[in-house]
Parts: sequence; structure tokens; C-alpha cells
Amino acid sequence: MRVSKGSKNKRINGKNLTSIIDVFFDNKYTIYVFQGGISENDIIIKYSEEGKRLRTPKHIHWAVDLLLKLQAERELTRNFIKEIKKEWENCKPLKNNDDLTLITLVDNYIEITDASKYKELDNYGEYEVEFLIVLMTLLMTQEKTNREDAYMFGSVLDALLEDDLDIFAIMSVSGFGGRF
Repeated sequence: MRVSKGSKNKRINGKNLTSIIDVFFDNKYTIYVFQGGISENDIIIKYSEEGKRLRTPKHIHWAVDLLLKLQAERELTRNFIKEIKKEWENCKPLKNNDDLTLITLVDNYIEITDASKYKELDNYGEYEVEFLIVLMTLLMTQEKTNREDAYMFGSVLDALLEDDLDIFAIMSVSGFGGRF
């Protein structure tokens, strides 16, 4: 993984924006972080696969990926989710969203959450653990920056940690609003 000052140009919400940071992974994905409009330090997260259009990540994307990982390696995935949950509980809003702040944020979370412990999970689902750590870090930070009492991210993690998984409850709390 490599994090650098942003260089991706994209028209978002009627504005021409250049990404603040770009996060390149050894696999096929790149994450781009742009200036958001909800608050002064809001960020917009986009990602793309090589040769495909930019996508806005949703909670449902990583939740489904973690469900697949849970089916294959339940305890290892639960340990990963618990580690992310601990970070969610300690997550603070951004005080600044410049490139140095965001690069430091990503680097710190990669260091805190040792992806090598969960490398086996790369064999299941769509996303590699390192990508998930960065994506989830940015999403939880975005959520807390825009609303300090935010709960959706944590609710999805809680649903995934239930002993008796309820896929419909997980889909609902992840943003589908009960529509299938």
C-alpha cells in the first residue's frame, strides 16, 4: 500500500475537485479522498478498480464482504471486527482534512491494526484486509466528523458480531432500510 498527496480530478456534486489523498493498493483497488460539503472537514471517499468507474463505498459493501469472511473463518473475522469496533469507539472527528492529516490517519490505523494477523481473510470475499482497514477507517472518520454522535457504522459492526447472525437485520442496518 502507498498513500500520496491526491492527484485524481473528478466532478463531484457539480464541482471540479482534486483528491486530497490517493491510497494505492497492491491489488486492483485505489481509494481517493476528496473535500466534502457537509462540514468544513468533511471528506468524500471514492474507490475504483483498475479500468472501472469511481464508486462511492457504502456500509453494505464492507458488511457483505465481512459476512463472506465470517462464513469461511468465523473466529478470525470476529477478532478483526472487534478490533475495528474498538477503533470506532475511540474514533474522533477530523480537526483538519489536509493531505498530511489524512496520510497520518491512514498510516496510524494501518500500524494499529496489524493486517498481517488477518492475511488469511484475503482468501474470502472481495476485499483484502488492508483495503478494508483503510476504507473502514476513512468511513468511520467521515461519519464521526459530520456527526459526533453517529452510530450507523457501530451498529453494523454490532450486527456482524451477533452470535446468531441475522442477514436481514445486517442488510437493514447497513443502509438498505429493509428493502430487498
